[in-house]
Order: sequence, then structure tokens, then C-alpha cells
Amino acid sequence: MKNRQWILTSKPMKLVTTDELELRTGEISEPGPGEVLLQLLFISLDPGQQVYMTSTQQNLPGGIVNVGDVVRAWAVGRVVASRSERFPVGSYARDLNGIAGVQEYATLHESTIVKVDPDQAPLPVHLSSLGMPGLTAYFGMLDIGRPREQETVVVSGASGAVGSVAGQVARIKGCRTVGIAGGATKCRYVVEELGFDACVDYRAPDFINALRQACPEGIDVYFDNVGGSVLDACLGHMSMRGRIAFCGAVADYGGSQPYAIRNYMAVLLKGLRWEGVNFYRYADQAPAAIAEMAGWIGAGQLRHREDIHAGLENFVTTFHKLFEGGNFGKLILQVHKDEDI
Repeated sequence: MKNRQWILTSKPMKLVTTDELELRTGEISEPGPGEVLLQLLFISLDPGQQVYMTSTQQNLPGGIVNVGDVVRAWAVGRVVASRSERFPVGSYARDLNGIAGVQEYATLHESTIVKVDPDQAPLPVHLSSLGMPGLTAYFGMLDIGRPREQETVVVSGASGAVGSVAGQVARIKGCRTVGIAGGATKCRYVVEELGFDACVDYRAPDFINALRQACPEGIDVYFDNVGGSVLDACLGHMSMRGRIAFCGAVADYGGSQPYAIRNYMAVLLKGLRWEGVNFYRYADQAPAAIAEMAGWIGAGQLRHREDIHAGLENFVTTFHKLFEGGNFGKLILQVHKDEDI
């Protein structure tokens, strides 16, 4: 058996392309004691992968992708060989730390994977609302944002994997929830399907004025997934002692020069709390969070949407959709089909 893998061949200076990546065919490692061989079915594509490929900081939480490494990624798959009593052949699992990689097969230790149940939710959902993006949204909103009933919560990237869950969590907690998304179609989805109270199109020429109209009493909690000018606009409209959960800066990931924030003095003048969201801080609390969110999904309170594209060979072009606004929902790459699902 052979294993196709996307390998980093050089560190990118901007949005990664096939100039820094190569699809290679390698050998499959047989599982050792306590290990399983996963046939990867679905791979999660996330903006953070760009950070892992670009960064040279070896102490980055979750690790980085060094030259010669398989590109990091969360994935869900089927066990096709096992030396673990906990994961028999035919069972399904998701990796816990985003190390499965952009490849067809992964040999992983039982301590780094968790069993998933296709009857609880379709397998791709275990990479979206019940996976890393959903957990990031859940903990970022509840532990850092700490929304209180009737407060105004604003979420950027509101139609995406993290933002859609973050806003729905705030809505479930009784907040007035305002989304920010790109284009009328996504804004309608955020309001009509996800149940946000309003959604503002950041591409519109009157974006800042529309944001103020949607939040007449200011923003109590801002969950930021994009950074850049959208973050700057929200900083300028925060309420006193507001909270900012800083989850991502997709607007800056593909460029060489970060956006220059102008409204940073609001942090000082309004006593804001601005804290980064790091999934790895909460990994040990994930099972309880997954159980609660699965209950919300079952009750129809938490909706999800996956944007699935087929073919490992299409990784680079599909990954670019994250930075072009081309995805609608959680972006996932389907590697293999499973006739049992």
C-alpha cells in the first residue's frame, strides 16, 4: 500500500502555493503497540494551517510544519489496522491534536485519537461543529467572551466554521447576536438559518455605518476571526469593559504586511479585555463540550454546514478558498469514500 502525502518543501513567505508544497507518494507505517492505521476519509482545512507552515517558532502551541514534514491537519478516518484494544478495525476516529496530516493514511497512537460515532452525527460534522472549530468557538465564547444575557455579541466570519458556532452559542445564552460576513447570500444564511439577529456585509461601502446601526448601544463581546480592518472597526465601537476573543486574523495570513490597527487606544480608554483563543488550552475539557453541543444539534438549536471538496490532489486550490471567501461553511477535503456510511 502506498500513501500520497502533501509535503512542505520550503517555508512560504505569503499564502502557500505549489511552489512550497509537493504531492509525494510514500510508504505506510505499520502500527506498533497501541497504534492504529487510519484510512483518512475527511480532512479539515483551517486558516491556522497557513500559520503552522509559515512559522519558524518551534514552541508554537500545537507545533509547526517544518520543511520535509507532512502538512498538519485534523482528520477523521476508519481504522484499517490496529494494535489497540480501544480501536478495533472498522471503528472510526478523529485525531485530537491536528497531526493526522494532509495524506491518505496516518499511523497514530491511541492516546492521540478519539472514537467518533457516525450515528451521533455525520463524520464531517466531527471536523466542524463537534471538532476543533466548534470547540474553539465554544471555549472562546464562553471562557473569554463570557457573554451575559441581553448583551450585544458581534462575530466576524459568521458564516464560517468557527464563527457560525460562536454566534449560535451566544444566541443560546440569550444574547443579541450580530454577524459579519461577506456578501448578501452569506448574510442571509447567518440570519435566516443560524438565527443571528442581524448580519453586516463587510464588503459594503457603508460597512462601518451599518455596523453602528446594528449595534446602537455598542459591542459588549467581539469574537474576531478575521483581524484587519474589520477588527479595527469593531474596536472603535466597543462598549465599556467589553471583551474581545481573538481567534484568527485571516485577513493578514496571506500578506507580507499586517494591517495597521488605528483604534487600539480603545483597549486602554474603555478598559477592554483582549485575549487570544487557543484550542489546546481546553483539550482536556473537550468531551463535556462535545456532549453539550451534540445535545444542541439534536435539539435543533445548533445548526451546521459543511463545504466538502473531493480529491487529495486538490488540496492547494481548495485551501485557497479560505482566503478568497470562496468557502461557505466548514471547508473539508474528502480523501476517500466509505461505502459503509
